[in-house]
Formats: sequence, C-alpha cells, structure tokens
Amino acid sequence: MNDYFLWLIPAVLLSAIITLWLILNRRQRQISALKLLFQEQQRQITAIKDEVHELRCGTLGVGTRVQDVEGKLAQAIERQDQLAKVNHDPQTKLYGHAMKMVELGASVDDLIKECDLARGEAELLVSLHGK
Repeated sequence: MNDYFLWLIPAVLLSAIITLWLILNRRQRQISALKLLFQEQQRQITAIKDEVHELRCGTLGVGTRVQDVEGKLAQAIERQDQLAKVNHDPQTKLYGHAMKMVELGASVDDLIKECDLARGEAELLVSLHGK
C-alpha cells in the first residue's frame, strides 16, 4: 500500500501542475486578447476625439457665417425700413409723379399746375429727366 501512495502523490502533483499550467496558459491568452481590445479601443477613442475636434472647428466656422448673415439681414431690414419711409413721404411721391410726367412729355407749366411745383423746380426736373 505504501507503493501505491508513492505513485499516487507524484501523479496528483503532476496533474495539479498540468492543470495550473493550462489555467495559466488560458489566462495569458485572455490577457493578450484584452490588450488587443484595449489598443483597439484606444485607437477608436483617438479617432472620436479627432472627429469631435473637426466638428467643433466646423461649428465655429458656421457660427461665424451665421453672425455675418444675421448682420447683413439686419442691414437689409434697416435699409428696407428706410426705403419704406421714403416711399411714404408725400414729397417723394410728388417728385416721383412729376418725373413720370416729364418722361411722358409734360411741360414746365404742366408740372407747375399738376404738382404745385415752383417754376425753378419744374425747370430743373424737365432739364434732368426730359428727353
């Protein structure tokens, strides 16, 4: 029976060593796989950081362009308001009507009668806009 134990102890130790070696080998493969996964994730993080940076720069450019467009729009609205005020001015309408009359061939006397203009104004309009 002692011989049996003499062979049993080395067999158990050998099987324990083989089992530990297999477990260690498996863990090393898992560590290698995790390292590769970590490297891939680091690469993806770097790519995402670059994309975010590009988006941020693009957004700043768009923001600047929007501000420029808003400024131009404000100027256009202001100019439109000024033109609307000018078009509502009765004096401006009167001169516009007088210029149309001159283009259609009206005389200085016609302008004086129709538009209540002074002779000098009527003569000036005829000389500027007459044919």
